[in-house]
Amino acid sequence: MATALAAVAALPLSGCATYRLNVPRPASYAVPANADTAIGRALKPELDAHPGESAFSLLQYGALAFLSRAALADLAERSLDVQYYIYEADESGLVLADRLLAAARRGVRVRLLVDDSNLVRSEDRLATLAGQPNFEIRVFNPYRNRVRWMRPLEFVTSFGRVQRRMHNKIFAVDGQLAVIGGRNIGDNYFDLHKGVNFSDLELLAAGPVAHDAVASFDDYWNSAWAVPIEAFLKRMPTAAEADVVADEFAAQASANNDVRESYGPVLADMRELVLGSKFEYWGPAELVADPPEKIDESRRTPSPLLTRVYGLWRAARSEVLVESAYLVPLRAGADLIAERARAGVRVALLTNSLASTDVVPVHAGYAKRRRELLAAGVELYEFQAEARQRPGERRYFRRMGGGAALHSKVMVIDRSLTWVGSFNIDPRSALINTELAVLVKSPALAAATAALVETDLAPDRAWRLSVEPAGSRTGRMVWTGERDDELVHLHGEPGATRWQRFVAGAMRWIPGLDRFL
Repeated sequence: MATALAAVAALPLSGCATYRLNVPRPASYAVPANADTAIGRALKPELDAHPGESAFSLLQYGALAFLSRAALADLAERSLDVQYYIYEADESGLVLADRLLAAARRGVRVRLLVDDSNLVRSEDRLATLAGQPNFEIRVFNPYRNRVRWMRPLEFVTSFGRVQRRMHNKIFAVDGQLAVIGGRNIGDNYFDLHKGVNFSDLELLAAGPVAHDAVASFDDYWNSAWAVPIEAFLKRMPTAAEADVVADEFAAQASANNDVRESYGPVLADMRELVLGSKFEYWGPAELVADPPEKIDESRRTPSPLLTRVYGLWRAARSEVLVESAYLVPLRAGADLIAERARAGVRVALLTNSLASTDVVPVHAGYAKRRRELLAAGVELYEFQAEARQRPGERRYFRRMGGGAALHSKVMVIDRSLTWVGSFNIDPRSALINTELAVLVKSPALAAATAALVETDLAPDRAWRLSVEPAGSRTGRMVWTGERDDELVHLHGEPGATRWQRFVAGAMRWIPGLDRFL
């Protein structure tokens, strides 16, 4: 690793005060869905047998989701289209970069599109890869000033623009397969972090909805908001210089015993799933995606995702299950949720507790709504910072952090419709960031997803909220859950520090804060 860092530091790549606007941005598009690849040939008979439907498999565990991405990269023959809000240059990021580089070296076209919000931690390492043939990197909505310590100033002077981020997540292979969900690329999304790891859920999709996902990727890749990373460089790295860093990435990956020991079986399973076309679930599906133009604050483009979510809630007849890592419903959304609960629809919402959240201001916005939702009959649950692993979860990696947090963005409607994506039930997803989600009509997939949600609602993973006396808007809040295998009833935010409680309490009184959360 030290050698890799030295190689990066030796390259005169960054240091430009601002990026260049005249860098060529040639348009490029996804590999056609009918391309002659092993994946395409394997999928065709099943897709022909399910006209108009897409195929799905659940990626419910972090380690499996990470190893599956690496395996899919190794199965690619024509293209890899990778779009993320966060791409960390940590252990998982470097191992996955090694697989992307290996694909590029055997002739696969790799397009990596990342948001600039968190790129400050990994820009130099990713920039070196721009010298690798077949490997292109673009940065979405970049800060104009590339001097890192000056970013806060630009955030203040250009707040309307730089607060708007690309939150979409897609990992697409040969234009035929796409991983869609809430995970970014980083250790705590894949059970590799020594501290806190996120609980999340994704779908591996094949068929029409995967084609729609790569079409959405193309829209973002070719938009005016996507800037080639070479615009930030004093000069492009040569292929030889990129090879130095790529070889170091390969050495880092091979030295990771956990990954090396677990990878072979997962690669075999992925080959069987994809090339054997053994997807568990089939059904009509719709990709719902914001256009990249939503990032332009002057347009005030309504989000099709928010409209779709409200429509799903209105249409629900028996049950709405929601997991949203950040839950701050707009006034109209809170009223709609409450109305559905009063109409007899079971509405169960799971979000982070104050102890498990990584964004305390968001919890402050959500806490304002708790009593009114409970009074309407909504079931409210908060994820425990000490949540036990899901039953049957295989620990692919020996070392896992002791803390837990919720990161999923999932809905199940009437046990027939499943919604999975990057969209949180909060103003930031609805009004500010770009997002996407997939909506699947499949009772079998809905039943499997609902079972996972119900597991997350269990008292050893989530606190259930109530008020004493029941129905009161001013009574004492109660958190019910398990500790040491015993059911307990607590008052006050369980496990939260005094500082977290102070910050959350103070932020509840800041006027207008909710619309930025």
